[in-house]
Amino acid sequence: MLISVVLPVYNDATHLADAIDRVLGQEGVDVELVLVDDGSTDGSRAIARAAADRDARVRFVPLPENGGVARARERGVQEATAEWIWFVDSDDGWLPDAAARLLAAAEAAPDTDVVVAGARATFESGKAPTRTDPPSGPPVPGREAFRLFLTGRITGHLWNKLFRRELLRTIDFTPARVQSDLAMVAQAVAGARRVAFLPVAVYEYRVRSASIITTRSRRAESLELIAAAVETAARRVDPAVTGTAEYRYFVTRYLTLSGLKDAVLGSYGPAESAELVRRLRRRLGVRELVLLARRRDAKRLALAASAKVSLPAYRRLLAVADR
Repeated sequence: MLISVVLPVYNDATHLADAIDRVLGQEGVDVELVLVDDGSTDGSRAIARAAADRDARVRFVPLPENGGVARARERGVQEATAEWIWFVDSDDGWLPDAAARLLAAAEAAPDTDVVVAGARATFESGKAPTRTDPPSGPPVPGREAFRLFLTGRITGHLWNKLFRRELLRTIDFTPARVQSDLAMVAQAVAGARRVAFLPVAVYEYRVRSASIITTRSRRAESLELIAAAVETAARRVDPAVTGTAEYRYFVTRYLTLSGLKDAVLGSYGPAESAELVRRLRRRLGVRELVLLARRRDAKRLALAASAKVSLPAYRRLLAVADR
């Protein structure tokens, strides 16, 4: 069976050729590589075009200007022809049979629309690698999967997941400049009939010094877009979900604390930073601290408590947490 692999690229000529070869070399499954160039100004576009010229499995989609990874992925889904879609990034790594493993998990259970696998992260800085494992057990309905997403058991990353194409055509590709994956995964699991799990780390996320996740860009607008997308997904599951402890935990963990980190470290002027911090600190009350404590989320509890009472202490904790 065919899998469409959607690979958006923007100015990554250093890694692109190798990534193309590794996608086309996937073992045990037929692949279609949908290569979306998001307005690159380096040699990426020429590499992508050359790959399409020499291999009929490559669909080259050049976009006229840089519009962000969410828009590039949306165009990739529109161009894909296979029933199943897997997203990869050009500077990461994956198993040579990752696509086949994901597909086997999808076909093992009827009505599966999403497969969630494991992944590992490696760091250019020398920080010790980390591993993310999916929940164990049989496939679950989308409603249950969404609760697992809210509590972090299903991560907001795209690349360790396989999606049914028709499901992706029902979601909005939230145009957040950072963390747009989170909004897409929330909508996909909320709309899935069943979500299956693959207890294998099929993907290696390589965190580099130039990665979006490590840069100090302004994220406030993106976080607002993600918050709206996740709330919409929650209401799609059941309007009552937005009143649950799981939903409040998500808001505290992913939005409030991420927003505070951005407000303190992002490229804001002093007045704008102070206003963001003031607004976000007001969201951290006793209820939110209790939620973190009940989840035994000691790291985020310490960050939330310090942010509430002492910004200098919060800055010191952030520095330790980022090592």
